[in-house]
Amino acid sequence: MKVKYEIKLNAAKECLKQAGYQKRAAEASQKSAEEAQKLAEDRTLAAETALAAANNSLEAAAADNERSLSAMRLELEKTRTERADADADARAVEAYQDAFVDTPEYQDLAQRLMTVGGEQLMERIMEAHPEWDLSFLREAPIEAHVLEAGPGDTLGGDEGPSCAEP
Repeated sequence: MKVKYEIKLNAAKECLKQAGYQKRAAEASQKSAEEAQKLAEDRTLAAETALAAANNSLEAAAADNERSLSAMRLELEKTRTERADADADARAVEAYQDAFVDTPEYQDLAQRLMTVGGEQLMERIMEAHPEWDLSFLREAPIEAHVLEAGPGDTLGGDEGPSCAEP
């Protein structure tokens, strides 16, 4: 019987040994599962942090784009205003030039420019002041009573005779 008990005792020891192995394996498995869960939580936290950073970057980029778009709209409006102002200025200058042609002052100036040396004077004025657009003086009609000057006529003033009027 002693052998029978020894066999049972050895079998029980072996069972305890196997149970210990299984317990350690279960503990190791549980520890691995806990580590895997912690790693998954860390990865989730890192992913959430990266997502929040990406979202912040997108919001900042959207805000920058909105500011840039607003600046472009302002610049476009400024350009439109400047263009409209320039067009209005050009129309005003053209209207002034058209109105000036009908004045006695223009007729006097045209008469003086038609005198001997007037063309050269006009050229010198235009060379000295290229920013002045005096081309309309050449292109504008002169009234019929303005005659070409004779050889003794001057550019005006009291020095001598001027162009004759009919």
